[in-house]
Amino acid sequence: MTAEQTNQGVFSRRSLMKGVAGLGGGLVVASFANLFGIRPASAGHDRKDDPQLILNLAATAETLATTFYYAALTSAQFELHEEDILYLKLALDAEKYHLDFLVSNGGRALTNQFYVPANLLSDPALFVQVGADAETAFVGAYLAATRRFAELGADRLAGTTAQHACSEAQHLALIREIGGFAPNNLPLPLPIYYNVSDAVPTLAPFLQGGQGFIGPVTAPTAAQIMTVLGGVKSDPTQPYTRVF
Repeated sequence: MTAEQTNQGVFSRRSLMKGVAGLGGGLVVASFANLFGIRPASAGHDRKDDPQLILNLAATAETLATTFYYAALTSAQFELHEEDILYLKLALDAEKYHLDFLVSNGGRALTNQFYVPANLLSDPALFVQVGADAETAFVGAYLAATRRFAELGADRLAGTTAQHACSEAQHLALIREIGGFAPNNLPLPLPIYYNVSDAVPTLAPFLQGGQGFIGPVTAPTAAQIMTVLGGVKSDPTQPYTRVF
């Protein structure tokens, strides 16, 4: 394996922010932030995400994730090997599990419609890039949620969001594997966000569109997800909140 195969796809905060450039700058990001009640003046370490905001942001991200994996399984125009299809089905099942947990704990997705890069389902390289960028963002956001819940003394929720981060890191590794890259290139997941709300600019293009994006694409229903899974199911497990 070459150095390029090993290192390509080590996604940085800079790469995650690329999509914002085509959206008209800070105005669009600010308007999206306002939908969540995030004050533009409150940034970085000064911001104090409340639990409801964290749950809502996470539910929105998980709804996007189910849309991404469902679309890949039902509409990809490039070849997927049998093991890749299994990886994607298990990822879809896991994202639905995450979403169900968040909703059962009061989380609410902002929308069930998303915009996606125009060639997402026809260009396998773009699919892998977007998938890995998204999973990197999800890992970073759940790490930030873990930090914040710990700060608030919500230890069981912190343990559960840590579980979610571990699951998203698995998806990142498998997306890289599908793309032909070393799946375990990172000794630690990237700590790209201090607060969950710091991920808002990363999500903004998928909710509001922009240059090179098409849509909106509607998130799949639970019944549609069950149909495409075709009986594939993750091994049973329990969230930290139900064990301790």
